[in-house]
Amino acid sequence: MTQRLSEGLEPSARPRRIRVALLTLYLSESLGARQLCSVLKARGHECSLIFFKEFRWGEFRPVTRREEELLLSLLRDLQPDLVGLSLTSSLVADLALDLSDKIRKQAGLPVILGGAHPSACPEDCLAHADFICRGEGEQALGDLADAIAAGGLVHQIPNIWTKIDVEIHRNEVRPLTQHLDSLPFAAFDDPDCYLIEHDGIEQVDPACRIPMYHTYASRMACPFTCAFCAGVWLRRELYAEKGPVRRYRSVSHLLAEIKQARERHPGIELIQFWDEVFGVRPPAGWLEEFCDRFPGEIGLPYAIWSHPSLLNDELVARLRGAGLKGVVVGVESGSERVRREVLNRHERNTAVLRAAQALNRHGVAATYDFILDLPWLTEENCRGTFELMMRLPRPFNVGLHSLSFLPCTAITARALAEGLLLPGQIASADRPLAERFESFLWKYRLQARDRASAFWHSLIYLASVSFLPRALLWKLYRARALLRLYPKPLVVAAEAARIKKETGELKLWAALAVGYPWLAGFFARHPSLGRLVNRGIRSLGRLLLR
Repeated sequence: MTQRLSEGLEPSARPRRIRVALLTLYLSESLGARQLCSVLKARGHECSLIFFKEFRWGEFRPVTRREEELLLSLLRDLQPDLVGLSLTSSLVADLALDLSDKIRKQAGLPVILGGAHPSACPEDCLAHADFICRGEGEQALGDLADAIAAGGLVHQIPNIWTKIDVEIHRNEVRPLTQHLDSLPFAAFDDPDCYLIEHDGIEQVDPACRIPMYHTYASRMACPFTCAFCAGVWLRRELYAEKGPVRRYRSVSHLLAEIKQARERHPGIELIQFWDEVFGVRPPAGWLEEFCDRFPGEIGLPYAIWSHPSLLNDELVARLRGAGLKGVVVGVESGSERVRREVLNRHERNTAVLRAAQALNRHGVAATYDFILDLPWLTEENCRGTFELMMRLPRPFNVGLHSLSFLPCTAITARALAEGLLLPGQIASADRPLAERFESFLWKYRLQARDRASAFWHSLIYLASVSFLPRALLWKLYRARALLRLYPKPLVVAAEAARIKKETGELKLWAALAVGYPWLAGFFARHPSLGRLVNRGIRSLGRLLLR
């Protein structure tokens, strides 16, 4: 199929522009696809954005046959000259490759795959596509679209891999775009957008339905070398000697984009920055200019990701004064030994606590991310995480995650070398999609009869629940020898606390169904008895909380 893209047309009959359809999976805010759409349109091409399913933690909705049919029907109607599909490794790589096969075979359309997974595993992905884009794709996809439109050669474009007959053309990545202000704003509220969800299709940009705008200030700015992060490989290997990797947009360019978005969607109430670590090692004066101008020119709260070693009192105060509302802090483990020996993280717990105290002091909502299912020092990791969380100032939220063994990461190489991981398990390919999309995994651990993990997941989550006395949590911790053998009551308690924390309501039967589905079903059939038991449990809960 690749070869025919550059053949078959007389020069005078070749079109000057083509139509591209860009497809995202479970990621309607996709900044990459939106940026690519704008670049293609700036080059004179037509581009449709198709958002296939939306992402919600804990609310996984699998792809239905009807939704696949709607996607293929839409592509047949649009008749694009090229379909682009962006994918990451940890959530939907296998689903994306399957969809790519169906688009090529059933719709007869050429496909290019891009994103983190094709960058790291190009040959594997090329078996499911006509082209692979490695690394940043704005210039590469634009050049490919121009070549297809002109009937030119498509196998010599930097960043692009393709296969003609039996030969794979592996082109080097080009130098990085240094001047990010040269890129157009990401597409937002574009009329050529489609959402496929709930067995239906709408011509709408789903980003305009929420009061949040997603953007970024920098690219590849993170200076850290976490063992589980593929960004280290991107910076140090894929883009070695391709120019400085840490790049910032100017404050003026960034604010101009946000202003334009607010003009199109006045309902925006929060700005979410997608930088891996916001404001780390910026150009001289950048952070000061941002903090000076953002409140007056934008005047909205914003949220960021950050690193505990950076969040000192002075920085938090400055960012809070500019409107900072929330921060996700990647702590990953409460054990200094685990962070150092397994995750290649060298900050001390004193730095984590100092950052947490600064956030709490200045009224910034904090969410702390932890990885629980490590195959090394598992017990020490869980114990240290609980003990650290019990020292964090309340209130705070928590994200509890399983380790995703991503391609081209140090931790994956170590697990493979030690026989702890099989190649088929990379990128969570052996885990059900529903589990990959869930942050709180106690029910899956219970189903797998992994009682120790079910206990630790539940107890660690309960440590983040502000309405539970810490004295009670310490008692549960000291009873861990027993509760590790019989974790179901703790699992139900964690699920009930999660529901109450997220909804404000104590939905006992929904929580009970996680550990005792037969009992929840019994009370559902006998509601009068259920209400009586519910009142008794509420009374017992109030007594324990005292």
